[in-house]
Amino acid sequence: MNSEEISVFIVDDDSMSRLLITRAIENTPGILFREFHDGEACLAALEQIPDIIILDIEMPGLNGISVCRHIRDMNITDTQVIFVSIHDDLETRLAAYDAGGSDYLIKPYSLDELKRKINVSINVIEAKRKASERIKQAEQVAFNAISSMGEIGVLLDFLRSAFVCQTAEELCITACNALKQFSLSGLIQIRDHATKHSFSTAGDCTALEESILVHVIDRGRIFQFQNRLVINYPLSTLMIHNLPAEDIDLAGRLRDHLAILAEGTEARYLAIRSEANRNAQATALLEIAGELGKTLIEIEQHQESHRVQALEIVNEQLNALTRAFVQLGLTERQEETLVRLTQEGIDRTANLQDYGIEMSRRLHDVSLRLRSLAAPQT
Repeated sequence: MNSEEISVFIVDDDSMSRLLITRAIENTPGILFREFHDGEACLAALEQIPDIIILDIEMPGLNGISVCRHIRDMNITDTQVIFVSIHDDLETRLAAYDAGGSDYLIKPYSLDELKRKINVSINVIEAKRKASERIKQAEQVAFNAISSMGEIGVLLDFLRSAFVCQTAEELCITACNALKQFSLSGLIQIRDHATKHSFSTAGDCTALEESILVHVIDRGRIFQFQNRLVINYPLSTLMIHNLPAEDIDLAGRLRDHLAILAEGTEARYLAIRSEANRNAQATALLEIAGELGKTLIEIEQHQESHRVQALEIVNEQLNALTRAFVQLGLTERQEETLVRLTQEGIDRTANLQDYGIEMSRRLHDVSLRLRSLAAPQT
């Protein structure tokens, strides 16, 4: 098989269901597919390991969950398994996840939805092909970095590292690293009204893991069933798959540590959001202060221009008035009165202009103070 081709196994005891799936993918370039009417036939054909298996859960003989377990037990881990089922409940999804599933499709489904699920799996496969060597190197670095520090040391190291995280992604990865140092596997999600960030201790969350998180968010602050533990906060969820429930003392200690880890994750994300809001406000204040400064400069320039023009107009009017005295035949006292009244009006106008200039200076000072307040502190 060409390295760029995608091989698909279609496993369903219903021939019509197989036909619908083949119709959806048969004209897609680069996809090769084989059909199987039951799980046993699929397992018998695994000398050729497929990239994707579209696997019905409800089948006679070996059901889809059992088939997937057999495949994972054969150490076939990179194959994307898309389960197909009529059941949309948490228990079935968890069973599919425990068996090693990658995605989940509810019957009846549209061909567009099926194609979208297949495209998601293809994207995962192609990303793994391109990044496989890089992932191996990263895993080696991660394993080398794990020290023999105790449980408290792991927790303290997480809190120190979380304190310097600047994004939700960094915070999720830091939490996952702490879980791996506790020898735990699980999922973590950080969310707000606009976005959500989900990670697994194995890397990016699969579509099935995302759907499981949706189902456990409303299970209360702390929810435990068998060896699974869920800790919910308004903006984050931590889910552990392998809490050692059989070891009561160890499980109790880990629950305490995980509660602190979850609370620390929530608190740091709140701080990250607050810092982002403050930075956005500071940037907005700087922009406003800059615009205010430019506007004040324009106002001051216009005021000065108007002042000069006003003086010129007043002088012209006084000269015109003086020349008119000759023609009007006014007495000296009447001329003095008119001049005095005109001068008083000029003085009041000048006072108003001076007041406007003083207000502009005060606003300019306010602009400088705003800019100083919003500027980042060094």
